[in-house]
Amino acid sequence: MKFEIDQSGKIEQTNKDTVLCISNKIWDAVLIKARTKRQLQEIFRRNGQKRNYVLFTFCAAVSLLLKRVKEARFVRIDREYFGKEGVMKKIIKEMLGNEREITFVSVGRQSHAHFLAKEVFTKRKKAGKILKLEELLREIKMTEVGKHVERAKRLKNA
Repeated sequence: MKFEIDQSGKIEQTNKDTVLCISNKIWDAVLIKARTKRQLQEIFRRNGQKRNYVLFTFCAAVSLLLKRVKEARFVRIDREYFGKEGVMKKIIKEMLGNEREITFVSVGRQSHAHFLAKEVFTKRKKAGKILKLEELLREIKMTEVGKHVERAKRLKNA
């Protein structure tokens, strides 16, 4: 069974929440509050990793969503960041630590994942989980770049 993931509200739009939704016969959604995105962006900026903020935040959210839906073995993720799919796939697999078949496609507006992501984004449905800064950082920290980001967070808190 293939699952689709779509996003509503871009990661880089730090004045709006972001929703990632996974759907097939079952569905789930995670939400990142705008405030959390701004905090993450600042941590990346202080570490000189400003360009990595969007990709790593997106990948961390996908990873946390997939950990909630363990039966999703074959996953189709909507193309949000063209040309970065190979890097994103590597980052997600590094975060998950297991094998899932991940492909990037245009899921389209007819996709159930697209519809549900928009429903959660517009607050007609509730997200299954609101992701916290610590959860996202824990996922990001699993990667090589993330180890540097975590160090910057510790310096900020000192």
